[in-house]
Amino acid sequence: MPYAFANAHNIVSGKNFRITVIAERFIRFEWSAENIFEDRKSLAVINRDLGKKDFSVSRTAETTVIDTGRVKISFKEDGKKFSAANLSVSFDLNGKTVTWHPGDPDTGNLKGTCRTLDEYEGDTHHETGKKVPIGNGFISRDGWSVVDDSNNIVLDKNELFGAWVTPRPAGEKQDFYLLAYGHDYQNALKDAAEVFGRQPLLPRYALGYWFSRYWAYSDTEIFDLLDDFDAAKIPIDVMVIDMDWHLPGWTGTTWDKRYFPDPEKFLAEMHRRGLHTALNLHPADGVNNREEQFPAMAKAMGLDPEKCDLVPFDITDPRYMHNYFTLLHHPHEDIGVDFWWMDWQQGESTAMPGLDTLPWINHLHWTDMAERHPEKRPLIFSRFGGIGAGRYVIGFSGDTISTFKSLKYQIGFTARSSNVLYGYWSHDLGGHMLGDLTPELYLRWVQFGMLSPVMRTHGSKYSPDRAFFTKPYPFPRLLGDVVRRRYELVPYIYTACRKAFDTGISLCRPLYYTYPECENAYTFEDEYFFGDDFIAAPVTSPLKDEQSSRTIFLPPGQWYDTARGEMLAGGTYTRNYLLEEIPLFARAGAVIPGQKNVSRLNGSSIGNLLLTVYPGADGTGELYDDDGISENYRTSPGVRLDFRNHREAGCRVINIRRRENSEMFAEDKELFLRFPGVIPPERVTVNGNDARWNYCGEKMTLEVSAGEVDLNIPCEIRVFYREADEFAPVAGCQGMFARLKIIGAAHNYLGGNYHKDIDTRLGQELSHTGRRISLDPANWRSELANLRAKLPTLKEEIIKTVNFLYWGGESAEKRMDDTRPALDVLDDLLTWFK
Repeated sequence: MPYAFANAHNIVSGKNFRITVIAERFIRFEWSAENIFEDRKSLAVINRDLGKKDFSVSRTAETTVIDTGRVKISFKEDGKKFSAANLSVSFDLNGKTVTWHPGDPDTGNLKGTCRTLDEYEGDTHHETGKKVPIGNGFISRDGWSVVDDSNNIVLDKNELFGAWVTPRPAGEKQDFYLLAYGHDYQNALKDAAEVFGRQPLLPRYALGYWFSRYWAYSDTEIFDLLDDFDAAKIPIDVMVIDMDWHLPGWTGTTWDKRYFPDPEKFLAEMHRRGLHTALNLHPADGVNNREEQFPAMAKAMGLDPEKCDLVPFDITDPRYMHNYFTLLHHPHEDIGVDFWWMDWQQGESTAMPGLDTLPWINHLHWTDMAERHPEKRPLIFSRFGGIGAGRYVIGFSGDTISTFKSLKYQIGFTARSSNVLYGYWSHDLGGHMLGDLTPELYLRWVQFGMLSPVMRTHGSKYSPDRAFFTKPYPFPRLLGDVVRRRYELVPYIYTACRKAFDTGISLCRPLYYTYPECENAYTFEDEYFFGDDFIAAPVTSPLKDEQSSRTIFLPPGQWYDTARGEMLAGGTYTRNYLLEEIPLFARAGAVIPGQKNVSRLNGSSIGNLLLTVYPGADGTGELYDDDGISENYRTSPGVRLDFRNHREAGCRVINIRRRENSEMFAEDKELFLRFPGVIPPERVTVNGNDARWNYCGEKMTLEVSAGEVDLNIPCEIRVFYREADEFAPVAGCQGMFARLKIIGAAHNYLGGNYHKDIDTRLGQELSHTGRRISLDPANWRSELANLRAKLPTLKEEIIKTVNFLYWGGESAEKRMDDTRPALDVLDDLLTWFK
């Protein structure tokens, strides 16, 4: 139904006005010269009833005062529009009374997002120099924000679609919503999600890797590409085919048989391989006489196909849009197209004044999928269509310029978009065009993609190929490792996405949601919470002497640097990261659910469970799981597990319990545990029985295989240690060993022949410390003692090697220049070591 009635108890009305208490701090204000008020849904607002609210009303002949306990509304009933002269709302902000009036500037608004980043480099258009036009969000440092719905198109009954767009009645009117939540940002977003629409839970496969490129691929070329991914054991779930799937031209819905001679067979093979396929759409040019469906479309629109050559696109005509779906799109879906990439770029005006094509076509595609396949979650891929757009999930941010500046801007842009409940941006990882997409920049962008809502590589025909295998060594391996790590994190990500549906708090969000009174939480825009237990700060600058420098703010508490294996207290740091390292900080003691060895995300449940237990005195974690595809999550609790990590005398204890009243796993799951940054244990037990374990010395990480476990009943893992502190003795070793590999290789390169006064193999010896610990974990103390004793002498031995071993007639100065990057890494390491 196209109506969104408010609870009648919550309405206070009078001549020309209506005020609705939607929530204690969420108020709707309407004024109408004709005394006509709107109960229909708009393109932004879909719900105005959050239940009966308690508040008081006192009225005099001229004034109405409404007190909800959190805000106090004073309105002079003068029959005039709401203004500073007749309306004020007061509320508490950190112990001080703030008073808002209509027309007050919202200077502290924390902003939301925008329609597209097409042709922007960072926040600046590469031709015009204009800045990205970011709209307001639902939260503000001023403590209040306003959403003006006065001129938004509303919905009315329609026979073909159930509801259809229509302009509001003529006449002067006001219809706006005040959110006065102070700095309680999280509750503001929770209530906003109820009014403007929740962010639906994605199908699980959409959290996997998407490959896309603007390129005229044939069916066999796509299969060859997928064979390469599978051969390299790189997971992939979605293939996006740009506009060359159809006949030449901007708009098209007919397969180009030169490249896809049998579309149905092609799509069936994609499904056999476990892949989902999306096709690009530019519908603005209508249906021309080259299209297979032109005769049927013309006849359906009352035109003679012999006497016309075009059926114009008309988003305002229900009959056209009905035929658009049934004749142009449903046949493709019936043979296997999984979803559409709505690549709308043709402006914001239509034949209906006030109607923007983009939000309406997003709504129509979404509801069409939902109604045709109620057993599956709808999915569309399109640009941001304004307030309420988060109801339609995945956003396409457009064609950006391939530079580090663009990469850096997208980080804050993605997190900030959660302020308007738009939490699922998908960027062209690598940028789209121009710039200089070096392999290093591409890797850093893909690393950010690993920690983004949707991981999709894409680029133009004139930009370097995004296929990993086309890059020089060592980039194919490093890019593949990033994708594999993304798949490992999917259970954690999926759990966070479920929370986004429940709470309005997106997967990627700014630090100030949790630390609203901390100034650094606002100023460090290029880092963000990734779920509840990670802070991500992707690298956004090129390497200098083997490392990239990154200044990072960490809020109060203890945070584990997962790249370097070191615990950090809250504060500001400047740290260096190698090419393969991603600055990702885990909350101390956090238990992160993951999975191992997954190449597709098509299963009805997780296939196995990997728990990563990060260093810290104690901590918690949780897992949400369901069938990954159906709409049952809207009414079902799903499977929910709670994890607890704590220390007892002589051992680390991990408890796993299924949450009361949650669903149950249908079968046992293979259980693995990983403990980064710990010493080797004496013993590990699972439910009292000894368990198999392995120790990776290169990362000082304990790996436990618990076997098949019934996770529907409580499970306890105990790790026994001889030392009272299993973390401190190996803190930072992971980062140190990674750097020693670079230094050892450089020393090896310089080494030449044996020299009795120079230890030409010292670099190699120290660089293999982690490997030797892997082979003999019980010997970890002596290996680290040897490292601590010899590391301070390594630079001296390298300089001796440069100065005294001559080969090839090269000067010592030239050899020193060749080695300088490694020596800089060593200097950085020695500074940390001290």
